Amino acid sequence: MQNKWHEHSVGNIVVNFPLSSAIFRAAGIDYCCGGGRLLGEVIKEQRLVDSNIYKALDELAARTEKPAEPFSEMSAERLVEFILTKHHSYLWGALPEAHELIVNVLKAHGRRHPELYDVYKLFGQLSHEMEPHLIREETELFPAIANSEAKEHCQALVYILEEEHEAAGTLLKKLRHATNDYSVPCDGCDTFRELYKKLTEIEEDTLQHYHLENNILFKKILA
Repeated sequence: MQNKWHEHSVGNIVVNFPLSSAIFRAAGIDYCCGGGRLLGEVIKEQRLVDSNIYKALDELAARTEKPAEPFSEMSAERLVEFILTKHHSYLWGALPEAHELIVNVLKAHGRRHPELYDVYKLFGQLSHEMEPHLIREETELFPAIANSEAKEHCQALVYILEEEHEAAGTLLKKLRHATNDYSVPCDGCDTFRELYKKLTEIEEDTLQHYHLENNILFKKILA
């Protein structure tokens, strides 16, 4: 794959080199919902410096050891177990924690930083998008996978879930824009910093979560 990064889809690169997700996040490349696009096309469209990205990927590949159990080699059932334990469990705790932080920061800093009202509204939309999404996966798709239900049924669910991934991804981008890439203002308190740290963690966890589903799990169950 090395030296021909431009010929591979962004999602496939992250499947084979999971830590490349950090490189793509830093460059503003969507490896989650946009994971099916070729890296070369994305770089050209976004007018990025390709040599920097390819060099970073080459360096990553040179120091990467194959994990004991790559995600791409896990069974669908094992991958579901990982997603539930790692990502669903995290989000059920992180979403209400972030909401409480936003309320406190808005009360303390909203007058001087009106953008926090946008952050409050956008995060509310994100939570309302993500919570029923988690429930749909836990009560419909994942049991269907465990029970080896018909591909047609799983396919219908996957289409719905992919649309929900797109919606959440759009809201995450709007949140990043509203917070100026989660830059804490000079008069921001410790709670302000804690909030933006939490929102950054939620973004990173969600992108990895959706990547595992869009680029690995969904492909396995629809193969």
